Amino acid sequence: MQEDLIGYLLGALEPEEMRRVEAWLQESEEARQQLAELEAALAGLDEPEELPPPPADLVSRTLASLPPMPVAPDDSGDKQDSGENLGQYDPVSQAIGAGKASIGNASAGNTSAGVVGGVTAMSPAQESGGGSDWTWRDWLASITAACVVISIALPSMLEGRFVARKQACQDNLRELGIAMNQFVTRNAEHRLPAVAPNGYQAFAGMYAPRLREAGLLGRDEQTLCPSLQRDQFWPTAEFASHAPVIDAKPVSESQPRRPRVVTLRLLDEVGQELMAMQPLASHDPTMNLQMTHAIEKLRWMQATAGGHYAYTLGVREGEHFTSPRFQGRSAFAVMSDAAILQRSGSYDDSGLPTLTLISHGGRGINVLYEDGRVGFLPSAAMDRMMDHPLLNHEGRMEAGVTIDDASLAPSWQPPFIRAIQR
Repeated sequence: MQEDLIGYLLGALEPEEMRRVEAWLQESEEARQQLAELEAALAGLDEPEELPPPPADLVSRTLASLPPMPVAPDDSGDKQDSGENLGQYDPVSQAIGAGKASIGNASAGNTSAGVVGGVTAMSPAQESGGGSDWTWRDWLASITAACVVISIALPSMLEGRFVARKQACQDNLRELGIAMNQFVTRNAEHRLPAVAPNGYQAFAGMYAPRLREAGLLGRDEQTLCPSLQRDQFWPTAEFASHAPVIDAKPVSESQPRRPRVVTLRLLDEVGQELMAMQPLASHDPTMNLQMTHAIEKLRWMQATAGGHYAYTLGVREGEHFTSPRFQGRSAFAVMSDAAILQRSGSYDDSGLPTLTLISHGGRGINVLYEDGRVGFLPSAAMDRMMDHPLLNHEGRMEAGVTIDDASLAPSWQPPFIRAIQR
């Protein structure tokens, strides 16, 4: 039980063991005596041990034990025979004398540097290094070393930044995939969020307002790619080159500014507003101007509703256009990075439109498949794929021509090129 008593004194026992030892101490006189002896023994460990003072001749004895020191060169030129100097030099005596002289100078407050017994005594300024100045060679060597370190570390830093942003983008797509899965479970036909073939809801970004209406879009940042700035992508939309240049300020106090978050209610409001203005716009100049602003507002909402991500434009089942039925397919793309540009009138050798990626430095896109898997497709590999995720089987940026033809597009893209979006 001696181990229990030691643990009791050190407070290292469990509460139940402490109560058991306390009960034992109350019952046994022998246990209390052992506890007192252990407490006295442990108390002696806390007392610091007094060390004896160092001997008075410690410096002299230390210097005397040093090996012989070489003779300092004589620059005066008076003595030509170095053998005579070596014969007259007593290294031990000179070392002891140098040590005593330096100690005497330090005790007397002498801080000047001199030569004692052929050994140069250093001043405090020399010891601290404050008297030395960097030369241009030192600066050049330091700058060169810094450049070498930066050239080695910078590629690793940039690669780490690319990997981190790609991973964050993939996490966003996985969260959106979970929201899509929850959406289809509430749908009787188990279909993904629908894109209308015509009208103000005929754009790929409709998935976000529909998920937000269902309460499945928790954060607005889920639709933004970390490799792009918030407003970097939207001005590159294809419609921007055809849209009239209109001031972003409201026409009147009753007309709101462009919204940052697009909802179904806002889309319905602007759609109804356009339907009411259209019959009168051709006769009333003021109404025509208000309609122009409403069209610009609708285009801005269509471009920004889906964020930076592309979404499926839908598929064709025979002669009918519809949203894809969710079947958990591993090769059917549902979403991806949407940072692409279509160069007007530019096509490659095979007749397909030329696409320029700007997400993730143009190195590729993240793709969310129907089974929830997210993968990164390098830009060079997409052109060699049997099913291009951004084009349908006919090589167009339109809805899929079959139920298994996945075709993704940015937020503002309609399911058909000739679709009327208002």
